[in-house]
Amino acid sequence: MEGEFVQLLMSGGANVAFAIFLYTQNKDLQRRADEREEKAEQKEVELRARYDGVIKDMQAKEEAIRKTIVQEMTDIDKRMSLLEQSVKTLSTMISEIKGSLIRVDNAS
Repeated sequence: MEGEFVQLLMSGGANVAFAIFLYTQNKDLQRRADEREEKAEQKEVELRARYDGVIKDMQAKEEAIRKTIVQEMTDIDKRMSLLEQSVKTLSTMISEIKGSLIRVDNAS
């Protein structure tokens, strides 16, 4: 078998050498293309991971802001309720003072 291969190389001359060159060059180019494709896929995976991380961070910030706004709105609502109660109490007290002054004025 080995002898036949050597005989084929010797008898084929330049055509066999050129065929071997083309075969090895094709293998090398295919290997390079596969490496480039693998690198491109790896970069894509890294970019997607980074992109997903940025989106998650933005969503977390948005959720935190939303919770803060809801809490502030709840606090404002409570304060408004307390203010309303205070105004009602103040109005009642003013009405009582006014009634007392009218009674005092009528008594004199």
